This record gives sequence, structure tokens and C-alpha cells, in this order.
Amino acid sequence: MRIELGHLPDRRLNPNKRHHWSVVAKAKRNARDLATALILEQGKPAKPYAKAQISILFVASDKRKRDIDNLFASIKPYIDGLVGEIIEDDDAMRITYEIRFEQEPGQQENTIIEIEEL
Repeated sequence: MRIELGHLPDRRLNPNKRHHWSVVAKAKRNARDLATALILEQGKPAKPYAKAQISILFVASDKRKRDIDNLFASIKPYIDGLVGEIIEDDDAMRITYEIRFEQEPGQQENTIIEIEEL
């Protein structure tokens, strides 16, 4: 299963930012809802995966330096939107991750999440 956000994770979710808690809560809710909606558009599996490999590709449209740890932390609410729909749970015993970052100047920013049952 594959979803494309069409942008990098919401900047309000970056752990280095000091936004008011209500701003962050709204951004998290929006992220979860977006991920859930994208999955439901495609049709979710009959039964959530017990174990899965999640591959995340961040595509930036500029040459700015980015900290992959912050991008990964920012993607957490989107992954939470998959729990119950695609995967049973996102604990360390059920999920493995592959994270990549590419810079493609002039291209649209994107975050691509691929979920594969193990």
C-alpha cells in the first residue's frame, strides 16, 4: 500500500519548533485525518497487518539542509493515522522502518509512505 502526501510533513510538527500546544494538537489531528483519508480512498485491507515494513521517502524541492530525525519525528502523526486501518499497532515489535531523503530542485515536495506486510 502506498500513500503520497504531496508535501513534506507539516512544519508545526517539527520537535524543534516551540508552537503552542493547541497548534501542535491541531496539526497532529489534521495529519492523522489526512493519512486515514488517503488510505480509505485506496481501499484498506480486509484485516490490518500484524507486522509491517514502512518505507518513507521525503522529497525536497530545494537544496536546504534538513535533519532526517526531525522529518521522521514529524511523520509520526501520519503513521498514527494508519494504525487500525492498515497496521494493528506501531510498536517496535511489529514495525520496521526504512527512511530516505532526496533533493530534487524544481520538483514538487512530497512524502511517500509505503506499507508492506511482513
